[in-house]
Amino acid sequence: MPAMRSDRLARWVLAAMIAAVACGRGGTAHAARQPPAPRDVAGGQSSSSVTHGIPPARYSGSDDRGVPHYYKGDLSPDAISVLRRAFGVVATAHLYISDSSRAGLLKYDPQAKSCATCYVNSYRIGFISIRRRGESWEDLERRLRTMSRSSFPKSSLVTSTSVSMMDPSIQGEVAQMLDAAHQSGFRIHIVSTYRSPEQEALLMREGGGRTHTLTSLHSYGRAIDVRIDDGRLGNPSTRRHWIAFRQWVTRFHGEDFHVLGAADKTWDWPHIELPSDKIGFRSIDAAVAAGRKCLSDDSQRACEFRPNLPQVH
Repeated sequence: MPAMRSDRLARWVLAAMIAAVACGRGGTAHAARQPPAPRDVAGGQSSSSVTHGIPPARYSGSDDRGVPHYYKGDLSPDAISVLRRAFGVVATAHLYISDSSRAGLLKYDPQAKSCATCYVNSYRIGFISIRRRGESWEDLERRLRTMSRSSFPKSSLVTSTSVSMMDPSIQGEVAQMLDAAHQSGFRIHIVSTYRSPEQEALLMREGGGRTHTLTSLHSYGRAIDVRIDDGRLGNPSTRRHWIAFRQWVTRFHGEDFHVLGAADKTWDWPHIELPSDKIGFRSIDAAVAAGRKCLSDDSQRACEFRPNLPQVH
């Protein structure tokens, strides 16, 4: 790990202890950082009550092969219809909660995963994307294959590397993390912050496996991609420092920052995100209840949680 003077380390440990007390889960400071509720599909609904047979814990996380615990219950015809019309879910047996932590959200895989390294496209239910109202994820994937860069307005494809383009409620925390990382000896560089849903779609269309989703916290201004050192993972020194950074950042500010995969093994090394309790579902029941409410609205917009982004003048 990059060298760090003992007095600096002591100050950092003390600060981390204070932050853990002040910003722990359920603490006042942590709650204050959540964005105000936008026009979300749930309308404040976050219930995890069980009315469809299997508690969320039974379809969360993965087995010892790295295969998700897909939902194995029976849903009512009405619930199945709501999930299809509101959220594009064709096969309810491909729903699962990504993990049992605070970051665990209801996801859908059009193609079921069969092994840990068998990467498949996966979508977070209720997240903003280019999906049209009533369109299934399978239909969207087929449509995406017909699209090119010219299919999108140029204004939607501008890459941002500025923290000021992120969700205002977390800009200060991200800036603190970056400053602390520099002070701790990491050579860290911002690659991207906010990305529009159109950018996410183009990245998936042309990215050659660099992403497997159209539903990213980048489009909520709550994710950042970074590069450590020269960014070349084939360089043993770079890999060591990147692993050290990923271990460090997930402990920063009471585990507010999340990475994909393990610290030393992932398909997306640059990605860091700050999940929000106000974005995403933590049970099928919550999604069904929100979907019913959304479908009663005459709006042609897809059923999605709306982002809290800076006002651009």
